Amino acid sequence: MNILVTGATGFLGGVVARRLAAAGHRVTGLGRDAARGQVLGADGVRFVPADLHDQAAWQAVLDQQDAVLHAAARSTLWGRWPDFVADNVTVSAALARASTRQGLRLVHISTPSVYNATGQHVQVSESTPIGPRFDSLYARSKYLAEQEVQSLCPDAAILRPRGIYGRGDTSILPRLARALRTGRLPRLTRHEVYTELTHVQNVAHACQLALEGKAAGLFNVTDGVSIPIWATLDTLADGLGAPRPQRYIPAAVVEGAARVLEGLAALHPARPEPPMTASGVRLLTRPMSLDLSRAREHLGYSPLIHPTQGLAEALEAAQEAQQ
Repeated sequence: MNILVTGATGFLGGVVARRLAAAGHRVTGLGRDAARGQVLGADGVRFVPADLHDQAAWQAVLDQQDAVLHAAARSTLWGRWPDFVADNVTVSAALARASTRQGLRLVHISTPSVYNATGQHVQVSESTPIGPRFDSLYARSKYLAEQEVQSLCPDAAILRPRGIYGRGDTSILPRLARALRTGRLPRLTRHEVYTELTHVQNVAHACQLALEGKAAGLFNVTDGVSIPIWATLDTLADGLGAPRPQRYIPAAVVEGAARVLEGLAALHPARPEPPMTASGVRLLTRPMSLDLSRAREHLGYSPLIHPTQGLAEALEAAQEAQQ
């Protein structure tokens, strides 16, 4: 199968592109990082530099494909709304429209962040009512992107992987590691909080299943096992030789401080990302587990990597990064 992967020079896109190439598919990766693109070439992925805002730049490549994996996105908890719309909504709509016109299989990567403001936290299913309030601009934009994809390409599969981590991660574990090394991360709850993450290879596995199959609609994706956030942070701190979070500060106080920092950043002409965001604080204080029934039944998804193995690998990568 000829498969186009957007965001191929990013964390998830790169892993999926390599996995698909190793499985025998003819993979073309789009991205803006030429150096990373050259590395992809060494792994059997044809790299084409392209800005997704320029449809003419990717339309000719799309004409040669059987399927599209849309992994590119503005994935951050901070930014300007017009940028989120342009990068996440407008581009997704254009790819969905083109995929339908050309009869291509489309797999779109979304996020369970769309659930954060629903009040549902345990075994959350894809049928959970969403909106009109959202936890972040990112979540709102990804939900609107889903709406566009479902409307323009009804046969598309939309995956919602939660908390993608693993070797090569530039977001979750590296940010936590930096916070631990500074010794400034307080303990925000007096009780343990359980959540679910998704190893990048598990997401790549789900992507391959979705591309090779025909199932349509929304699919939650996780490692399938809940992990204790604060115990995991303690283990990460020990492995890095950093202090464990001990000083207790109520989450409401820290979240309030984050809102103040967000307000100050919003007043600055450059709108720099604040040291912490309210939605980022909530990720450490609110439980979340997802119902994987649809992915198991319709995609044939079963996690390949257990969090015990995945987090050990992530810790090893964090240790190597500080050497």
